[in-house]
Amino acid sequence: MGGLDRPMFLELLETPSLTELAGSWPKELTEAMVPDIKVIYSDVDGTLLGPGGCLFMDVKSGYTGIPAQAILACHMHKIDVVLVSGRNRHQLCGDARILGFKNWIAELGCQLIYNMGETVVLNVGDFAIEEGTIWQAINSGGAPHFLLDRYKGELEQHLPWSENRECTHIFRGWIDVDVVNDALRSEGYGRLKIVDNGCVRRRSANLNPDLPEVHAYHLLPRASGKASAVRKDRELRGIPREATIAIGDSVSDLELAPEVGALFLVRNAITESPGILDKMRNYPNVFITHESMGLGWAEVINYLIGRRYV
Repeated sequence: MGGLDRPMFLELLETPSLTELAGSWPKELTEAMVPDIKVIYSDVDGTLLGPGGCLFMDVKSGYTGIPAQAILACHMHKIDVVLVSGRNRHQLCGDARILGFKNWIAELGCQLIYNMGETVVLNVGDFAIEEGTIWQAINSGGAPHFLLDRYKGELEQHLPWSENRECTHIFRGWIDVDVVNDALRSEGYGRLKIVDNGCVRRRSANLNPDLPEVHAYHLLPRASGKASAVRKDRELRGIPREATIAIGDSVSDLELAPEVGALFLVRNAITESPGILDKMRNYPNVFITHESMGLGWAEVINYLIGRRYV
């Protein structure tokens, strides 16, 4: 993989401390990675993008061009950035087109999309349907209605993002995922699972105002998920695990750790959900950035590329 010479790269990124950054993170967390990373699997909202889904806004709603500069560095070093998100594939197509990316993983791992949508690969295991979409099959099976009934005041549809989907149903609220998955199994919905996709700010008056936090939750086939989608992508394209990393901001991103050389969580992952620290103990190759959102994302890119020069 070709790259820029060091002076040109420093001028581009305006980051004079690459060498210092490359040496500041514990070696045991990154020693499994090869120097030339081929693929970065990146969450979108709250990770690459800042408040309101803005690339140029930091966690304090100030403006910054650093994340955009880091994206440019990825392009110039021919690193494939694969967006991995709960967004539907059409939403991600717009994001990818603007940012110059070609491949993405949509609906929390249910769909793998290649070459700007030319190829779509489903990742739903044995969740077979005769016609229609996965979303329609889940809906007609009754699980979404069961959840909204059972957890009234604790769960509601995550409008408008729950519309125009092909695979997953999205809710928002505050629930115990383990308890809800047990309830799904006991009610005959064992082919499905519900997954926490991190904090959101939007809620309606239908939710209990005393909920401590509001998270987005996806209802999807049990075999689906970010981890299985990344594994499938690596297998389809013959990419070794150690030549990949992932960047995220939620509990659902932790499952990517065994599938990549290293997983980096941006700082807001722990400031918004401190409980994630306990879950991190199960994954030895996870590191938290010093910065939040897009600045944390850029921190990772600077580190990865800076490693090549030290």
